[in-house]
Amino acid sequence: MDSPLNPDEEIICQCFQVSDETIKSHIKKDNLKNIEQVTEACGAGGGCQSCHMLIQLFIDQHHKKPPEPQSDETEPGDKKRSFFSKLFKSY
Repeated sequence: MDSPLNPDEEIICQCFQVSDETIKSHIKKDNLKNIEQVTEACGAGGGCQSCHMLIQLFIDQHHKKPPEPQSDETEPGDKKRSFFSKLFKSY
């Protein structure tokens, strides 16, 4: 696929081993609007489809620009962040 996995990345698409950062970067770079476009761009979501909910969340976040995370969440520079804090971080 794209590049070797960074330790801060999470595999979102288990079928094709596509990380959250890869998916988000394609959404941002190409302004993708649906799961089919993401699948075409990087393969994520093209197998069992169990990652579709997360891919849609990333698409929604990109287009709605959610507010900054609450102050009780881990800061973006911290090495150890929970999976859900990664889902809700800003681009």
